[in-house]
Amino acid sequence: MEKLLSIKEIVPDMQDWSCKVIVQEKQQITQSLSTPTKKQKLIFVDTEGSKVEGIIFNHDISRVGPILQVYKKYKITNAVVRPIDSKYQTAELTMQWILTSKTVIEEDADDEDIMPVKFNYTQFTDLAQYVDRKDKSVAAYCLHVRSQAVMLSMWDDFIKNEGQQIIAEIGNYPVIICRRLKVNNYNGVALSTWFDSAILVDPPVQEARELKNWAIRNTKLLAAIIDEKSYIKYNPQISAKPDQKTILISNVRPSQKNIWVKARFSFQHIFQKYWYMSCKKCCRGTAAADGVIFMCNTCKEKHPAQPRCRFDMDLCDDTGAITASVFGEQAEKLLKFTALEIMDHFKQNIELPLEAVHKELESKWFLIHIKPVQAQMSDAKQRYTVIYYSELLNSDAVDSPAESKNAESKNPTLLIELQSDTTDIVTSGATAIQETKPTSKARQCLTQKLELLADQANNTSCSVSEGSKKKSRLM
Repeated sequence: MEKLLSIKEIVPDMQDWSCKVIVQEKQQITQSLSTPTKKQKLIFVDTEGSKVEGIIFNHDISRVGPILQVYKKYKITNAVVRPIDSKYQTAELTMQWILTSKTVIEEDADDEDIMPVKFNYTQFTDLAQYVDRKDKSVAAYCLHVRSQAVMLSMWDDFIKNEGQQIIAEIGNYPVIICRRLKVNNYNGVALSTWFDSAILVDPPVQEARELKNWAIRNTKLLAAIIDEKSYIKYNPQISAKPDQKTILISNVRPSQKNIWVKARFSFQHIFQKYWYMSCKKCCRGTAAADGVIFMCNTCKEKHPAQPRCRFDMDLCDDTGAITASVFGEQAEKLLKFTALEIMDHFKQNIELPLEAVHKELESKWFLIHIKPVQAQMSDAKQRYTVIYYSELLNSDAVDSPAESKNAESKNPTLLIELQSDTTDIVTSGATAIQETKPTSKARQCLTQKLELLADQANNTSCSVSEGSKKKSRLM
């Protein structure tokens, strides 16, 4: 006689048992890097809320995998039970059921429509602490926010599976719970799938139903978020914290991907153009004339060319200086000129009147979020891109080098918040001269040199961008 047991009652080497479970999660098929073994993992949960990992190998995947559908209930009998290797165990998962073509699996019709499972959700405002972290134990997220937007990129099989499911239900406001996502610093914070991620579309849990009901009642708000495209802009509410930790300029390294510093801006010593012609959509550089619609070689679409503000500046504190580029709206607000005005000055061979700007910046300190530029420029200097900056209200928020080394940064008061429309364009048309203040480049005054360096940078940037897009992606 088979014994109907709960998950926690089933142990290795047990015979003649059965258990009723719900498929909470079904992962993509993966393959080991060192062996040809293919596997597909599932997570089962019973009515008590206990969980166990299911796993299917090789040829059994095509036979058993299609039987088990997410959120459905099954009675599973006599699977092979073994403990999970201790280094892969979690508080919830310690045992593994090996499912083969011999395992008895029967769908169980049940009126109960709520999964007896609790998820530990991470709020959008807490995602920044997980940027580029490798440890998966902290990486469980729910897209569970009602007034903020974050971009999620899906890769490979997620596109044709969960991606298509989401697209098919988009008019009904699908709710998704995402687990084991990768957090990166695109526009501050963004999410993407990787091999062992899981995306649950409209899961039968109470929180998902509450969020769907909220979405149905707030269709105008959601439409406004989509129209504003806030998900492609830097959101300091998600990425910057009142007690944001910073490091000294002298401790900044190109290997770091998520860098915050407190520094002054200095670019009076840098001879540069302050703008470039760009594709309106992807912001990559182009030789097309202003307003001319052209086929962009980067985004592969036809869009008008338009001037975009961009310039290099030194970020300086009491320990050193590094060169960083600032783009778009953030650059315009620093210069107090639009890209079109800057272009007109350039074409008329009139120098921008920036004396007041330089004078004003001498006494200002900023909280700055930067990331390293991956492609090296022709002068072999490491450069960085300013993702976001905000002015510190007073100099009391800036620590001395000694204080910074011995204590965490004080809480800066933000005076202004600037949203970035920065797309990673790496252009360098700027050179500098050594002065008494920390600088990083040698001054050259040839416009031809500026154009040549900018072209080289744009070409390098496009190559890097294209290389990173070889895999299919759904955003």
